[in-house]
Amino acid sequence: MTNLADISRINLAYQLKDGQKIYIPSIHDAEELPTIQNDAGNNILIPDTPTTSNLININTASQLELESLSGIGTSTATKIIEYRNKNGDFQQIEDIMKVNGIGEAKFDLIKDYICV
Repeated sequence: MTNLADISRINLAYQLKDGQKIYIPSIHDAEELPTIQNDAGNNILIPDTPTTSNLININTASQLELESLSGIGTSTATKIIEYRNKNGDFQQIEDIMKVNGIGEAKFDLIKDYICV
């Protein structure tokens, strides 16, 4: 990035997937939300504001983000990442129970804190 990049207006923790593009605004650009472009060329808004949901996206979360969930340790976080790498994105939050080690009790602990 150059010294003209306004990184305060983007979410640096967002993990890009292959084929996505991100526009990093200049410090001289008008105030607008940064976007990421998906494979179809549609813009996906990725705001990084205090009103942004604090939910953890189980399809894109890092090991550390997953470990921040109640009841999810290093081993389980690794299993979640391995599962999604092998099987693709979770379609709904309940799909996380397909991961070995996550049953209904553990799901009940995290269901209000995750999204897809």
